[in-house]
Amino acid sequence: MLNPKYLKTFATLAETGSFTKTAERLFMTQPGVSQHVKKLEQSCECELLVRLGKGIELTEQGRQVYRYAQQDEARQQRFLEQLKFDEPHQGRCILACSGAVALRIYPGLTALQAKYPALSIHVEVAPRHRIVESVKQGTIDIGIVTNTPADESLSADYLAEEVLNLFLPATVTDLTSINTTLGRLGLVDHPDAAHYLQLYCNHSGEESLANLEIPKLKRSGYVNQLSQILLPVSAGVGFTVLPASVEKHAGHGSNIAVYPAACTVSEPLYLVRSRHRKLPARYAGVTKAIYDAVQQS
Repeated sequence: MLNPKYLKTFATLAETGSFTKTAERLFMTQPGVSQHVKKLEQSCECELLVRLGKGIELTEQGRQVYRYAQQDEARQQRFLEQLKFDEPHQGRCILACSGAVALRIYPGLTALQAKYPALSIHVEVAPRHRIVESVKQGTIDIGIVTNTPADESLSADYLAEEVLNLFLPATVTDLTSINTTLGRLGLVDHPDAAHYLQLYCNHSGEESLANLEIPKLKRSGYVNQLSQILLPVSAGVGFTVLPASVEKHAGHGSNIAVYPAACTVSEPLYLVRSRHRKLPARYAGVTKAIYDAVQQS
């Protein structure tokens, strides 16, 4: 790689045609200018100029190096200008969240991108631990999780509540002994099922559910694709717990029912980002779209 300092010295010499003037312009000594040129010639493995009395003449290779130096300086200037450029409706935004949250926020983000085509919005569906780790490592800029990270290098801003529902087949009409019903149906398992079910039972306000022996429940199946989890429930082969927002995207309508618990069960959503990094201006519109989506859905 050619030394940028040597290139600048050589380009200045090519423009002034004088070692003396080059030294004055760059606040160097003439021997210093000569040394830079010599080292650049050694790097290029060719002669770049011919001395003509007090002047110089560039060789063919010297003219090529001079053009390269000009292009390199212009490229660097453009790059520095880009660093100062912070367009609110242009550039790439990278975020991560759960599948259920993605269903809620993606329509709003798509509308934002349709309005500002120069925006490029990347949404990754990932588990909480990976979201937090990715924000820490800087591979994503913002993430949405359900509890505040313990890491002090991250900040977490409250967004909204994620309501959880216990979904049953619509054919289930007798809810007098819910534990017996759940035991008979079996759990349609999914990656977050154990967490959601435990949270639901603990906060439903019903003593019977609080005493449900979750580890002893039979598993009627397992699905890790969010859009398909309610399908077996709609077919009458199990129950599950999911964010309420999933229901309207699943398309099973009258084939599923929501258990009417005594208390609404929810968990908070937080927007997580690096505490010490200022996000580009384009994230203002993205975070507003996220906030609006979770507040409305």
